[in-house]
Amino acid sequence: MTLETVDIPQADVLWDVARVPEAVLRGRRATDEIAEFIGMKVARQANYYTQAARILGLVMQGEGDELALTAFGKAFARSNRIEQSKHLRRLMFYREPMRSVLATLRARDGADRATIAAVLQSLAPLADSTALRRVATMAAWLTAVSLAEWRDGRLHYSGPALPFIAAEP
Repeated sequence: MTLETVDIPQADVLWDVARVPEAVLRGRRATDEIAEFIGMKVARQANYYTQAARILGLVMQGEGDELALTAFGKAFARSNRIEQSKHLRRLMFYREPMRSVLATLRARDGADRATIAAVLQSLAPLADSTALRRVATMAAWLTAVSLAEWRDGRLHYSGPALPFIAAEP
């Protein structure tokens, strides 16, 4: 295991995660301000979305409790949605845990929820029920940027035919 449980995203809507850098760029740096900008009902949800933006490398901890943009996050926030989609797809190949999930999907010609949960548990100490909930997030993210699709109860890789280092089975 190499990750903490907080390093496995639980923010289901990738495009709301993508709005976090824009919120920070516009001066909203506190959790409640980000929640309002994104349209979240509770600040706890904004914590999930800001953590997801950290996982993607778009934001980092600034001074005090406020968020700051990474250099990439600044460029990302100024990009249009088409460019952001390309950036997000690229990030999925290089950032954990998405990288390992994609490698598994490619190596096995798809995977069911239990297999993906096992991949996540190999990366972080997740309980079975938590891992299965995080599978939904991973699938939502990968399908949002057309890197995966559900077929016959299995998530299949549907992205470009790129060279890729396989994850541990």
